[in-house]
Amino acid sequence: MMLSWAIGRLAKRASLHVGTTGSVAMAAGVAVVFALATAPASLPSAAGTLNLQVSLRFTSPPAPCPPGAPADAGGCRARSGKGSFPGLGAATQTYAWYYRLGPPTCPSPDDGKPQPNTGRLVIAGKGEIQFALAEGKRCTDLEGVRYEPQDFTITGGTGPYEGASGSGTLAHAATSGVGTDTWTGTLVVAGHEFDVVPPVFTGANPKTVRAPKGTKSVRVVYTITATDAVEGQVAAPCVPRSGSRFPIGRSVVKCSATDTSANTAITSFRVTVKPR
Repeated sequence: MMLSWAIGRLAKRASLHVGTTGSVAMAAGVAVVFALATAPASLPSAAGTLNLQVSLRFTSPPAPCPPGAPADAGGCRARSGKGSFPGLGAATQTYAWYYRLGPPTCPSPDDGKPQPNTGRLVIAGKGEIQFALAEGKRCTDLEGVRYEPQDFTITGGTGPYEGASGSGTLAHAATSGVGTDTWTGTLVVAGHEFDVVPPVFTGANPKTVRAPKGTKSVRVVYTITATDAVEGQVAAPCVPRSGSRFPIGRSVVKCSATDTSANTAITSFRVTVKPR
């Protein structure tokens, strides 16, 4: 997968033809920096397989046990969480979690395992991915049951994820009704183009400006663009933002850009203000 990701990244960058021009002008104590960029011309190549390695925060309040749960199921909870899956986008996960103690699940009456169940991931504005959770792999005490991982199997999907398959492990960490699920595995959708490459910045170059005589800072206006090969131009907020006053000396501007597939790019550049 790493090889496929690298090839996709090179292909995406090769599809870009970006021209940048820059200039600095002074007017009434304002340094204005101009930057221009062109848009990409093609899409990244299809991969079909996406590596999953992401953690989602969830809430886990007590809830009635779902239909089909064993009569002796304990600790039934409705787990729901939100987060971002790079290559997919903003996601919401929902599933029921519960366990069983003692025989026939475990030899000791004080030990138990999380039980099998089903759930879904809803990818905002795109579709749904269904999954099944297997029984926990080992028997553990009641405290450890909340941390016992479960294998998952992708059982289908809707929209662009129709026919989805894949597998992996869902690691749990929960306490006091909140926690974190860590997804590790693969998602396979034949013929689907997973966008795994973040946007590319233009204009994030070192800037040097002059402050008017007798002033300790100058307002700097700059233009930073971020272009995604699938979506075109995306927002590229920076801190400090364009138009902020920069003191004499060196300052660092940090920028980020995220596409709808949750691929995030981060960059920074230095602004140097010199006295006249």
